[in-house]
Amino acid sequence: MTMIPQETPYDNETSSSDIFDLTPRTEEPLAQDDETHPSPAEESHEGDQSKPQQPRIKGDRVLWVLYFAFLATSILFIYSATSTLAYRGESLYAPFTGHLKHVIFSVVVAWGCSRLSKKWLLPFGAGLFLLALLAVVFTPFIGTETNEAKRTLLGFQWSELFKPAVIMLAAIVLPVRDQSKVNQRFYIFCAIAGVGLLFVAKESLSMGIIFTLFILFIGFVQMGLSKSLLLISGIGIGIITLLVAGLLLLPDSVVMQSSSTARWKGRIEDFAIKADSSKFVINEDNFQEQHARIAIARSNGTGVFPGNSVERDILPEAYSDFIYAIIIEETGLIGMLWVPLLYILLFFKLSRWATRAHLSSQRIILLGVGLMYTTQAIIHMYVVAGISPNTGQTLPLISRGGSSLLATSIAIGLCIAVTRHIREEEYRQQLARESVATTTATEETSVAHPEEVSAPHSEEQSEVAL
Repeated sequence: MTMIPQETPYDNETSSSDIFDLTPRTEEPLAQDDETHPSPAEESHEGDQSKPQQPRIKGDRVLWVLYFAFLATSILFIYSATSTLAYRGESLYAPFTGHLKHVIFSVVVAWGCSRLSKKWLLPFGAGLFLLALLAVVFTPFIGTETNEAKRTLLGFQWSELFKPAVIMLAAIVLPVRDQSKVNQRFYIFCAIAGVGLLFVAKESLSMGIIFTLFILFIGFVQMGLSKSLLLISGIGIGIITLLVAGLLLLPDSVVMQSSSTARWKGRIEDFAIKADSSKFVINEDNFQEQHARIAIARSNGTGVFPGNSVERDILPEAYSDFIYAIIIEETGLIGMLWVPLLYILLFFKLSRWATRAHLSSQRIILLGVGLMYTTQAIIHMYVVAGISPNTGQTLPLISRGGSSLLATSIAIGLCIAVTRHIREEEYRQQLARESVATTTATEETSVAHPEEVSAPHSEEQSEVAL
């Protein structure tokens, strides 16, 4: 069984047989200004043994560039896709300015999270999980109903915050020093995360599936194909299979008693059971999916240019659940490829940093964010393309929605903080290597030229004799 090394502060070796190649790259030492920060060897030569001042280490700039590329794409197409909200509202620009306020606030929060020190990162994650868990538990009872389900509490959709919270829970629980306790920790993680998962899945089945896939993925990355992972996978797949079979086989009089189960049944039947000819008939059940396909067809590969979409005025959720369809309609192949490219670059950038991580908790945060939000983006694009039934999942960092944007910004900010911590550790290791090299060089010099060392002593003895 192959497993990633656990919480060893200076252990930088990983298994090459995991799902990801986590073999660390050989990094060049961080560049230093010779005049401002002289090396330890130069200080020793000059007789100054003081430690050089640590340079100001920042998080990965490429992650910031990708983050702002997502936001720029969001601002452009949300301005176009919110035409129905502008028509129903009192102001033409109110939907756009509201989204812009959410973007600005999310950027501030992301910057604040990116400044978290290594000491406070995991405690912050623990507090985030406790807050999100309590919120998702109480939302079905005292929350506000949105789209036939109680998803918001105090104006916030806490299931979105539960995503980075579960990632931080994994970073806290899963890393262990004793290999014999890996399976035990995984069971504990599944049990704690499962409490919130039940309440989230009750109101959003697709969200529950995303969390289930994340748990299996992160377990596979952390432990490999272990018996514990296979057991949890079997339980999860079995529950989902029984749920889908029950929705399709139980009488409508039983299923329709709950608005959530009725909605799930309708979407599954529309996708899997109806004849192919009926799928092309637009009705109340498939209205959004059909008009999403029409939006894609209207692009003709070149797009109708941003701001000229027609389907944005027809699709009820053009700015959230089907924003990818509007992007394709307005920009054609360019937008169709641009959006997946952003998520691919984000995922591989985070995976690359995971190969440099010194702690298992750092690897879990980086890979967890990449897995969670890339999976959500794939599901959103599958729905738009007609490959998957409608799930109601937004496009992370692009769709309109303050809760989703804020939660995803927190996740990106935490990843940037981790990259800063990795660079700080690399700097400390560099200083340690230079210190060892300086000591070795001094010892070799004293062995090669002993007369230079003993000469002063002989002069002192002569003076004493005189």
